[in-house]
Order: sequence, then C-alpha cells, then structure tokens
Amino acid sequence: MNKNPLLIPYITAGFPAKKLFLPILKTLSENSADFIEVGMPHSDPLADGHVIQHSSKVALENGVTLKWIIDTSRDLHLREIKPLILFSYLNPVLQYGFEKLLKDLPKPLFYGLIIPDLPLEEAEKYLPLFKKHKLHLIPLVAPTTNKEKIKKIVRAYCNISLSDGFIYLVSAIGVTGARQYFSKDLKNKIKEIKSYTTKPVVVGFGISNLKQAKEVISYGADGIVIGSALIKILMETKNNKAILKLKKFIRSFKNK
Repeated sequence: MNKNPLLIPYITAGFPAKKLFLPILKTLSENSADFIEVGMPHSDPLADGHVIQHSSKVALENGVTLKWIIDTSRDLHLREIKPLILFSYLNPVLQYGFEKLLKDLPKPLFYGLIIPDLPLEEAEKYLPLFKKHKLHLIPLVAPTTNKEKIKKIVRAYCNISLSDGFIYLVSAIGVTGARQYFSKDLKNKIKEIKSYTTKPVVVGFGISNLKQAKEVISYGADGIVIGSALIKILMETKNNKAILKLKKFIRSFKNK
C-alpha cells in the first residue's frame, strides 16, 4: 500500500452487545486504525447490505440510541481511542436535534459525521454549525456523481475553513457489502475528484481483504473503509474470540 494510507474500520455501535462496544473501539485503535466509523443503528438503513442491516437490528434490540453512544463515549480520550466518525441516517439526527447532537458529541474524540441521506442542498445550511462545533461533515461521492456535482460538493464541504477532512467515495452503485471486483471507472473517479481538491479521497463499500485494499490504493485512493467484512467477523465469532479475530483481521490491512 502507498505511504500511510488511512485505514477506517466501520462498526455498528452496540453490536453484537453493548458491553463489547468499548473493547472493540480499543482493539481497533490499538491495531492500525486511523479513524473509526461508528454506525448509529437504523430501522431502515437504505444504503446498507444484509450484514450491516442485521447488525443494526441487533443493536436496536440491544437498546442503542444516540444518547447511549454519546454517554458511553463521554469519558473516552484520544490517547486511548482513535478519532471517531459518527455514521447516522438523517432521521435519528433530526429527532435528537441537529445542533444539540453537534454540541453533545464529545470533542475532540469525535472528528465528524457521515449522513448518507442528507442531500447537498440541505447540507449547506448545516455547514456553519459544523464549523461552529469544530466537526466535519464528510461528503459522499457516488460513482454516478457528475463533474458539476463534484465541484459543488468540494466547494460546499471543503471550503469552510477546516484544515483537514476528506472525501468519501462509494466504490460502486448499490448497498454495502463485500464485492469480488471493482469497476474500472473507480480509478478515473478518484482522479476526477483529486482534480478539484487536495483533500484525501477515501474509498468504501465492498473492501474485504488486503488484496482489494492494495488495488484501491493503487488507483490513487488515500485510504479505505472496511465495514461488512468486519461486522461479519463479529457475527460469526463469539465474545473474546471475536476480539482476537478482529485484532488479527484489522492488523492485516497494515501489513505492507
């Protein structure tokens, strides 16, 4: 893999059990993760495949809420846990209160949010709040996003006087889940985004092993997100063995 590509594992908060949330965060933080994407479970996760849908269902049955995520992470510190990115659909955010959520998320532990069903036209009115509360709203770019829309996204999300942040490029049309191969257009899309911004481009949806990670990084990506493959380990392995297997799995992505 290229020099210091970002490694961003995704977990569903409270899956497979609430008591494993902190051990999972610590295991990922201690074993090569640069950020951790924390999914707020949702009853109708439109962008997610069956693996993450299952994890959402279990987490909701476990009683996971945004308040629980905030309260549980309030006493965590960056010296123990890598920066967290909250992944949530819009409805739970609105129910909690948009600015209240940005205010309540423990900082600097939380780096930002991904809200996949928040359209650009709506997002723009919230961007000043993100700046005010020193959080990033991470934009998603789809394989079908045209040049003009990419320009608008870059202007809106990347020019709000925050020095870092990144662009999240969805690797393929459809829902999350492991894939056998990536479209040849992925390389061109990465190059296209980079022609409009110096922000890192991180690719997610479908990366499940080191070979695929290397392939995506070779296309020019600055990092990868690993979700369904990680959740599947937690589905198939119980208790402490799951943590050990998770550790081995995530470390494999940093083996050059």
